[in-house]
Amino acid sequence: MLHNEARKLLVQGYEATHDAEGIAKAYSVSKWTVYRLAEQKRKTGSVALRTSQRGRKPVLTAADKENIRECIDEKPDITIEEIREKLSLSASYSTVERAINAMGYTLKKKSLYASERDRIRCAGEAQGMEKDDTT
Repeated sequence: MLHNEARKLLVQGYEATHDAEGIAKAYSVSKWTVYRLAEQKRKTGSVALRTSQRGRKPVLTAADKENIRECIDEKPDITIEEIREKLSLSASYSTVERAINAMGYTLKKKSLYASERDRIRCAGEAQGMEKDDTT
């Protein structure tokens, strides 16, 4: 792999001589590498390594993550499946779950966190059971 400085010199040499085979031999690369770097210089204006374009791209965009955050703020007891359906996300359940965890939300019993309504109902049921036991 050529460093950025060597890439610049290679392209400068090719642009000056248009001898791809000679330049390729001098830099110990194939002539197709010379052509590819010259083409990259023509299209982008740079021959620098494009490390940001490597690897698998994220499934969830920044806009998707913001939409997820808005869904959670609107309805705190929404489930991950409901978020996926509402936003028509192609991402898997676990991908959405990791994104939500990275935002600082926690998952409790398949919903993001228990709503106030659920807590009151559970407390009321517990009190009702105590009354039944005393009779």
